[in-house]
Amino acid sequence: MGDFMQQGRVATLHRFPGADPDVLEKTMGTVTGQRPSALMIPALATEMDTPALAGILAELAETVFIKELVLVLGRADREDYGRARDLVKDLPMRTTVVWPEGPQLEAVFRNVREALDIGGPGKGRDVWVAMGYLLGRGGIHAIALHDGDIVTYSREIPARLLQPVTHPELDFSFCKGFYPRISEGAFAGRVTRLLVWPLVDVLKEESRSLILELVGGMRYPLSGEFALTSELAARIAVPRDWGLEVGLLAAVARSVSRSDICQAEICDNYEHKHQSLSPDDASRGLNRMAVEVTESLLRESEPDEGWCEDIPQRYLTRAREMIPLYRADARANGLSYDEGSEEQAVRTFAQAVRIAQARLVDKQSLPPLPMWSEANERIPGLMEAVVEAVRREEP
Repeated sequence: MGDFMQQGRVATLHRFPGADPDVLEKTMGTVTGQRPSALMIPALATEMDTPALAGILAELAETVFIKELVLVLGRADREDYGRARDLVKDLPMRTTVVWPEGPQLEAVFRNVREALDIGGPGKGRDVWVAMGYLLGRGGIHAIALHDGDIVTYSREIPARLLQPVTHPELDFSFCKGFYPRISEGAFAGRVTRLLVWPLVDVLKEESRSLILELVGGMRYPLSGEFALTSELAARIAVPRDWGLEVGLLAAVARSVSRSDICQAEICDNYEHKHQSLSPDDASRGLNRMAVEVTESLLRESEPDEGWCEDIPQRYLTRAREMIPLYRADARANGLSYDEGSEEQAVRTFAQAVRIAQARLVDKQSLPPLPMWSEANERIPGLMEAVVEAVRREEP
């Protein structure tokens, strides 16, 4: 997207043609020598045998600017944990497998559940636990995070995520990754294109919330790739559900000024595993994601007088206005465009908006996980206990 446009008040760091990834990596090696960085990869046990994770680890084997890799392993048993350790043990940086459901960490959190609500397993909690581990270990200036299912991976991705929060001439506190989403000759990213952007337009008619300005100014607000300083990581509340990306942006917006936030273009194109739409089941696939993302947006930006009841219909009208624009863009670039499929997605998302609005009224949403700075203050030594539990889990 090398167009040099600065959209809104969020600094946009482009990936212009001709930029040399080798020069970037060499620069990052120097910078992170003074400001060490960690990379966190949340992954399910079932992803260990995929070509995507194998490709990611092969790229990281050549990486010189990451001090520690933390593989956060979800839905795993003891055998999975051992296999994960074997996968990362020969990488050039320090490697740690954090197993949030392992007996050692489970024992730590079992003892604090009455004082600290950390809920059940899930990506949000896995990320929160791994952040606690890194903060407890100390010695890390910045943390980058991306998923383990990126098919089009290169080590330029973590380099471009970390550069804004480690380079002293940039010195941002938070960086969100963005990229084009083209898959099999067609547009991907339906939840961002057809739900988030038109919904934000509608919500801005009723709310002047900073989170709507931030999400509306992001090129890819639902991207799972970001980097932040350890200082910021300690004082943000991590959401538990599919609203993780929106809720995280809201937490960041409450914690730092707009000038401390940026977005960076991290690759030519991004491909990963795709969720099904699941139009008839709001508990699965993109339908569930749409409900939880919408709920997070509504909760984080709700005006004092509450939301109008007609938001789902206004969203539907606005989203349908986007379809001819995407059709034109696709045709101009020789991409296929299935208007029927796009219309089905918009109808599904309109129903998701209705469900999310009802859940918000009924106060069914889960609170975010506690800030680590507050958790460690409430239960002194908690981060150190997490670090020790991770160490004890190792054979």
